[in-house]
Amino acid sequence: MLRILFILAIGIAVQATAQDFNLQVEKMNGIAYADGVDLGKKLKMNMTWQSEAGILQIGNSSWALGSAWVNLKDTSFLLQAVVKSKITSKQSFWLPLPSSLRVFEKLLNRPIEYDSASAKIYSKPTKDLWSVNLDSKENGEVVELKLSKPFVVETFYTKPNYLLRINGLVIDSTMFSDLAKKSSMISRVIPIQDKQSVQITLVIKDNCEGIELVKKDEGKTLQVVLRKKHYETKAASSSSAAQGSGSKKIKTIVLDPGHGGKDPGAIGYNSYKEKEIVLAVGLKLKSKLEEKGFTVKMTRDSDEFIELAKRPKMASDWGGDLFLSLHCNAIEGKERQQRAEGFTFYILRAGGSEEDKAIARRENQAIALESDKKGKMEISPAEWIILDNQLALYAEKSALLAGYLVESFDGGSIRKVQKGASQAGFMVLVGAYMPAVLAELGFITHPNDATYMSTEKGQNEIAENLAKAIVNFSK
Repeated sequence: MLRILFILAIGIAVQATAQDFNLQVEKMNGIAYADGVDLGKKLKMNMTWQSEAGILQIGNSSWALGSAWVNLKDTSFLLQAVVKSKITSKQSFWLPLPSSLRVFEKLLNRPIEYDSASAKIYSKPTKDLWSVNLDSKENGEVVELKLSKPFVVETFYTKPNYLLRINGLVIDSTMFSDLAKKSSMISRVIPIQDKQSVQITLVIKDNCEGIELVKKDEGKTLQVVLRKKHYETKAASSSSAAQGSGSKKIKTIVLDPGHGGKDPGAIGYNSYKEKEIVLAVGLKLKSKLEEKGFTVKMTRDSDEFIELAKRPKMASDWGGDLFLSLHCNAIEGKERQQRAEGFTFYILRAGGSEEDKAIARRENQAIALESDKKGKMEISPAEWIILDNQLALYAEKSALLAGYLVESFDGGSIRKVQKGASQAGFMVLVGAYMPAVLAELGFITHPNDATYMSTEKGQNEIAENLAKAIVNFSK
């Protein structure tokens, strides 16, 4: 296999000067594409081009021709369109904009702004975060952040994750690289930068009994105070450190067959009911996963109605490592029902299209069946702010799981819808503190999809594909 290696420089993330430059951009079908090789060079990143395999590696990312998924170590990003080899007359790796730049933001740990009018990108360092220090004391530790000015700060604590969100701050994440190594109470530090804010997640060990945020110098100094448990011994501390430093494996899987009881879900072709199909698939999947050594819990294993908000809470209370909600898609109108078919896997994020939002509203209608509840079908913008804080830690893992599911189903008896993966505001995923995906297994209103999903053979094959994806994800 021909391998052409570009050794260009250490990444831009450690540079101290601002960068802005023009991109080589071409358009096709209303989508702008940037020359990936040109972009990698201008960002001074290491690149490896495996021409025969059609793969371009830029830093720690891997881009494949004809694919909309980009792999970064243990996670994946979904682009708005596939990577192309040729736009107009030029041959290269053409990356869709602006979604590809989100990958480079992750690689470089800093925001990148793109001006579509001038085809120019801007990557600027910041000095808003002056220092990060750890002060160890006999009864705990203090993580201190020195800022150039006061910022709006929000905190959330859901064991073991303490989330510190600072609005308007841009950081160099390398400043946090040694924090967990020096700490006896923090196992991991995960900084996530976006355009509006930075989120710093501290994964706290079991030897901590309390956390407090203290603001000093009119908000220019932030101190995260961690208090140790009084009964801890040195031996217990060593054990806790060993446990905290390891990665959590997938052991407990929570399956959520949608709807049930007084909520039939969608009624489709030949009067098939969504609640019956997804329960049958869920029970078969449970059996297959248990054979592979997983512990499997089900939000319902019979025809009963479970409130939407209770389903993800059950998963979190059970200590689930993965949450999969099973559903069937549906559409109105006889002509559309004959055309609309295929599977889609969703993660919890604001809906990318009106169609995705409509699907989420339909699945969220179960709230109207709950006593003392108003039929709220959508997540408000204010609620998304809170959810982004709570779920950012799991969003990338959820996207990775969705990628394995698409890969497992692709080429099967039910075709995929567009890219096979998307995002929308499904209430049933809110509160699942783990990688979580909602599966629309097929259109119950389409004759072929509905007939296949209602058969024993179809349900077994669907369960087998789901199990295969989960096994691959858990490796």
